Amino acid sequence: MASAKAASKQALRALVGLAEALGTPEAVAAALAEAKAALAEAEEAVAGLEEAVVAARATVARTTPTPGLNAESLYRALGAVTDARASELERELSRNQRRHRCLRVVRNIALVLMLLCAPLLSLDVVREAVGVTQESHLVPCLATVALICHVALQGTETSQRHLVTAVTHQRHQARRYHRLARDAAAAAAAAEVTEGVTAAIVTLETLEEVAAHLRSLVNAVTRDLEMGWGFSASARALGDTVVALGTAMGDKEGLERLTWALEALPGDE
Repeated sequence: MASAKAASKQALRALVGLAEALGTPEAVAAALAEAKAALAEAEEAVAGLEEAVVAARATVARTTPTPGLNAESLYRALGAVTDARASELERELSRNQRRHRCLRVVRNIALVLMLLCAPLLSLDVVREAVGVTQESHLVPCLATVALICHVALQGTETSQRHLVTAVTHQRHQARRYHRLARDAAAAAAAAEVTEGVTAAIVTLETLEEVAAHLRSLVNAVTRDLEMGWGFSASARALGDTVVALGTAMGDKEGLERLTWALEALPGDE
């Protein structure tokens, strides 16, 4: 459990460091790399602590649970369904991002060709060389392609925002169901679960919460760096993190630093 606590503190430090780096663009890449490393350690610690909790429960359990539907199995089933939905939404988000990149490339190519062709085709010698007339529709066609791509890009950006919101909601629901399942199991075996196992569960929940918000911020910063249009998604993810961790996080200094980092960012336009 000591390693899990250390991983939680490291993830929290990485979360704060990445948030503060958003105000200094040249420091974002290094902070993002550190955050990804901390996230990998946190996820590994979550898996190890989950195994330890399961093993401890198996050791102290003395009775066989009654077959059939119970609160724990119900919540675990709901968590599995919600996880599956979130994974499907993440795949759709990935496809949407690929479409966005392709549309952006096509639009940029059309704009470059339009800017090159417009002045060149105004020259008689160039038109004669390429075999087009003065009434050629090449430039208007390129402008139409650029406009269509721009409109499509706006649509994909809107879809991305909705998908990110949906994925965040589904992941939050999945964590809630898993937490309720653990709580139900702990309640059913309350007389036999030791104080150490209870502490491990608390540590696990804290580590999962911090790792989830670190993952959300890392993904948002990565998307913003790909877009190259500021850190609007990062600011939204950081705002969600400050609200969610406001009551759950015992590190008052860390929470204040996150709040300051959020306030230092420009508003989402």
